[in-house]
Amino acid sequence: MLNGKKPACSLKPGPGARALYLDGRSHKRVTSTEAALVVTNERAQVMRFPVARVARVVSRADVVDWSGAALGLCMRAGIGITWIDTSGQAVGSIYSQSRPAMSLTTALELWCEHPDGEVRYQNWLRARRMDTLVRWGKENAKVINPQQWEAAKRDFVYGGHVTAHLPGPLRGLCLAYVASQLNGCGLPPRLWGPRLEALDLDVDLCQLLWAEMNLTAGILTDNVTDTATATALFERWSTRNASALTAHLTHLQRIALKAMHC
Repeated sequence: MLNGKKPACSLKPGPGARALYLDGRSHKRVTSTEAALVVTNERAQVMRFPVARVARVVSRADVVDWSGAALGLCMRAGIGITWIDTSGQAVGSIYSQSRPAMSLTTALELWCEHPDGEVRYQNWLRARRMDTLVRWGKENAKVINPQQWEAAKRDFVYGGHVTAHLPGPLRGLCLAYVASQLNGCGLPPRLWGPRLEALDLDVDLCQLLWAEMNLTAGILTDNVTDTATATALFERWSTRNASALTAHLTHLQRIALKAMHC
């Protein structure tokens, strides 16, 4: 005899899952069913978002209220949430507690706790900046003169600074993306050096992506000011350049695991 019950829905984001942006000026409340987030606006209009279709959530901190059940559903599904303030800056993120056991987490912690752990980390970060700049240089070799190259290397590789062409609020979306990816990999947003120096992995990865976006964006994006256009721009960029963050994490994993076997 056939079982008439429907199969239970997956509580994990599935293929094609996308970011859910809860912004705007109108008040919203987020509740949930067993497998979906339920968003109700101030006009009592209801929208349902199955968690299988949600990769991460970016939520306005001042106009969106969350129920405990909705937060719990996201945590069980492994969906990270980042709250954004009125200026578009990320004010905090929430991660699921249960994460898959990964040797990379232990390797990174041991690598950073080494007596020269902070130096190792800064060397890795500088190498990733250089890699980003080299790729940008190759793609724009015909228009970059030696003076521009040396100035960019001095400012970005050694100074960590890049000229921002993109609107500031887009940086918050970038940090939310990094937070979601770290959460999915079971990695902490912050590591600790041998003398308890805070090594903010999420902020540093965000800065690497932010620099790459601005280097490749050029002055054509200086006039992008509205939130909708900026969000669409970021989603297109992150989709086309998903390998950028993976490359940074893969390089970090490689040198951390290599150090364990030396």
